[in-house]
Amino acid sequence: MPILVDYHTHTPRCKHAVGPMEGYVEKAIAIGLEEIGFSDHNPLPNGLGSNVRMDERELDAYVADVLKLRERYRGKIAVRLGLEMDYVEGLDDYLEKQRRAHPWDYVIGSVHYLDRACKQISWPRNFAGDIHTIYERYYTLVRQLARTGFYDIVAHFDLPKRSAQDATEREAAAVTQTLKEVARVGMCIEINTSGHRHPELKRPESYPTWPIVAEALALGIPLTVNSDAHAPDHVGEQFPAVAAKLRELGCKNLARFAGGKRQMYAL
Repeated sequence: MPILVDYHTHTPRCKHAVGPMEGYVEKAIAIGLEEIGFSDHNPLPNGLGSNVRMDERELDAYVADVLKLRERYRGKIAVRLGLEMDYVEGLDDYLEKQRRAHPWDYVIGSVHYLDRACKQISWPRNFAGDIHTIYERYYTLVRQLARTGFYDIVAHFDLPKRSAQDATEREAAAVTQTLKEVARVGMCIEINTSGHRHPELKRPESYPTWPIVAEALALGIPLTVNSDAHAPDHVGEQFPAVAAKLRELGCKNLARFAGGKRQMYAL
């Protein structure tokens, strides 16, 4: 079977996505998906990261808009309610309340910031220091994210490579340790195809690299495939090629979510 769902899509509320929400749904229908999920960037307190996410006062309206689309397209495609919830160290109480505030079908966990002030991004551009320190800090935070129990899916697992500096053998232990923690807590990892449109990467490729995907499969970690769409045309990007590569790696099933519960479907 083809890939049937795309759960990582955004809306203009995050201030860096374009196009009406209906456009994302219509694109999903046009390419034959059975489910489309919205997972816009979550609000953070005190204006943290406010230039790339909705404001706190917009969260309820975002949820209402997704639920309206669910009813509007019922019978044509399933519209899922999700959130991309940044893990920021020290905000566990705030994030837990956000997780409990609405009937999310799933929550995607991401680490975009390496510090509590949300100033140091996890893919620093023109970084002149030791990139190993970035990867080590990033994977430390991903492990903390996994241990919170707030999340269903880990987003763009090797995001620091967007700094144009690939991981090396020095990061192998941190990658393995993090994958084992994800497996232990029973989370899912996404294959995020947005790397095919990120010019900062050394080569167009998904997150994470295929060797990491193979290691995740060996550990029994469930996978899902998402586009991280910031425009309607991004929905389902690279899905046929990713599906073929996953079959080559021996992947037989992918994850889908509804009501906070995960099920697997045949690939």
